[in-house]
Amino acid sequence: MKAKANKRQPLGKYLKEQLKKRPAVTAIMAVYLAFCIASSIYFAVIGRGRDSGYSLVYAAVVPLFYLLEYVTRQRTPVVFVSLILFWLFGSFIGACYNVYTHIRCWDDIMHAFWGVVFAAAGFAVLKMVFGEPDSNKKFFGCLIFSLAFCLMIGVFWEIYEFAIDNISDGYDMQEDTIVNSIRSFLLYPGYDHLHTLVIDGIAYTELYDINGNLLYTIEGGYLDIGLMDTMWDIIWCTVSAAALCVVLTVDRFCGKHIYKQMIPENLPVTYVEVTENVPAEENAEISEANATPANEEAAVAEKPQQENSEMV
Repeated sequence: MKAKANKRQPLGKYLKEQLKKRPAVTAIMAVYLAFCIASSIYFAVIGRGRDSGYSLVYAAVVPLFYLLEYVTRQRTPVVFVSLILFWLFGSFIGACYNVYTHIRCWDDIMHAFWGVVFAAAGFAVLKMVFGEPDSNKKFFGCLIFSLAFCLMIGVFWEIYEFAIDNISDGYDMQEDTIVNSIRSFLLYPGYDHLHTLVIDGIAYTELYDINGNLLYTIEGGYLDIGLMDTMWDIIWCTVSAAALCVVLTVDRFCGKHIYKQMIPENLPVTYVEVTENVPAEENAEISEANATPANEEAAVAEKPQQENSEMV
């Protein structure tokens, strides 16, 4: 007796097939992985152990990617894979190769890509749970979830940055910003929430300790310690995620070309035939049961002929 059973393909065989059947994805992954491993060795040689460890963490994304695809039964389009790896690569070189210092807008660029990557990932999560959004109602529900998912991840990341900055003295993830004006309820004489004190044209700020000793002079204005950086990160993330939602909406009514390149595909569940050893008596009963419908069908087929002959 043969039956169909859901049986997952072995992980090793799955990986071999993916590496062979998707050469573009394999090539991108190989280049990215080689760069991360080479960077880990380079940083270890020059004595930058922290960055060497970071390199290995970024390299671990490659096996994690294939494992997630295997577990969730999804196939990620090559365009989306490229965006993910570019975002990871940009974040890596920004932190470890000091690109954030040399290109001041690099952090904003990375957070813009962050919005696209995680909005598409959020869409894929809901699609994985409820299936292909074949109606407009399901599609727009996925869009709303994708935007919310992206913003949730962004908020958690900013909480992580805030926690790290307060735990460790060696980090400044919520980077400072020089501003030239401030508006404050607190500094208004007779503090209340009906009036603000506006201070414009700040040229420099001097910091003193409790004994009146000058600690530091901030040239160029007043120091904002992270609020501006956090808000701009969230803004760029929101704008790019919303832009992707708009693009996917227009694309839905224009052939879904971008959709196919950005949203991972749910793979069908595979089945294998399993043969069970059945006793001979049961096989005979099964054969009789299978034969009965066939006899009935023959009788039904002959009945109209008999009726026709009687009418004649």
